[in-house]
Amino acid sequence: MKKQNKNIILAISSKCISQVGDIMFDFANNSFLAGLGAKSISLVGIYQASESIVGILFNMFGGVIADNFRRKKIIVLGNLLSGIACILSSLITQNNILIYAIILVNIFLAVMNSFSSPAYKAYTKEIVEINKITQLNSYLETGSTIIKVLFPIISVVFYKLLGIQGALILDGLSFLLASLLLSFTKERNIEENDRNKDLKFKNIFLDLVDGIKYLMNHKKIFLLIILSALVNFFLAAYNLLLPYSNKMFPIFSVDLYAIFLSSIAIGGIIGSIFSNLINKKLSIYTLTLYLGLSGLLLTLTPFIYYLFKNYFALAFMLMMFNLFLTIFNIQFFSLIQKEVSNKYLGRVFGIIFTIAVLFMPIGTTVFSIILNTKASLNFAFIGIAIIILAISFMVLLKLNYQKAKQIKEVAKKGKF
Repeated sequence: MKKQNKNIILAISSKCISQVGDIMFDFANNSFLAGLGAKSISLVGIYQASESIVGILFNMFGGVIADNFRRKKIIVLGNLLSGIACILSSLITQNNILIYAIILVNIFLAVMNSFSSPAYKAYTKEIVEINKITQLNSYLETGSTIIKVLFPIISVVFYKLLGIQGALILDGLSFLLASLLLSFTKERNIEENDRNKDLKFKNIFLDLVDGIKYLMNHKKIFLLIILSALVNFFLAAYNLLLPYSNKMFPIFSVDLYAIFLSSIAIGGIIGSIFSNLINKKLSIYTLTLYLGLSGLLLTLTPFIYYLFKNYFALAFMLMMFNLFLTIFNIQFFSLIQKEVSNKYLGRVFGIIFTIAVLFMPIGTTVFSIILNTKASLNFAFIGIAIIILAISFMVLLKLNYQKAKQIKEVAKKGKF
């Protein structure tokens, strides 16, 4: 128990510090590139697009690597190399060279993240008992949300005080510290027989196909991943619309975007805490119910606007929307970690991250064309879509369960 509690503290500390490094790295580099004059918009576009492209290309292969090598070493090495890359780039003082160095380091960090993210999600199962997975995920989500709220503001201060070189050194140190902390964790069990330490390049594709076949044979997990991808598609519209909050709800003179971001963050923190308190054996149907509730609250938001004409009421609705969405996300990842065989866990998360990276930009592109940013009912449209998805997949999952049960009964009768 002491070892497990130590693992939880070290894993949370390492992940949060690594996230701090990511946020400071992105803020400092975006600020530096944006301040370079006429060509800055192109540079920022290349910088931001490179992450998505790398994610699409490498996430699945990162999952294969995570299933064939010791996951702890992958994560520790990823953070270590990221830290070294940031510190080395800080030594460049000429802006015309630093521009390209920053873009290349960002691509390198994205590659490292593609390998370490599936490994980290899979590693959770190796450092805590099954019944502690949801608790660890809840703590991670709480820490992540707090960091997302606080560190953009702190990053402004660091960047102004230290400049781009100082910020890069600080980023590098944060990655090195995250690597050091995780190196002290102790695996609960490592299934060494499932690891192929002599993985050859030609076998990577075969392993990836094997992981896809595993998903296809486990319909419940497969359906959950498809549900998550479709939800991400519509959440892209939600994220796209948030900066236009004052246009959708024009009677308010306050900065609705800032208020909504704060209320959403509060909802995320409360949701992550509440997720740890609910039943650890949350059923898959209850999972879709929480998703449906989040959609319902988002659907009602415009009608609350027409009924009360109060921005606090709107902020409360969005807070509750994100509260239930956070519960869904935590329980979704916890369910995957519990249900999927440790042998395939890295590949499954690699597939999940790849699909997420694909569907969010597609959703952003589609909805940027079809949505009217001044329409007050935008959130209702997104909420209804989420409700339909929740109900549809609840039915599909129930049918899949009944079919699996019938097959088991037939197989059982055939034995006697």
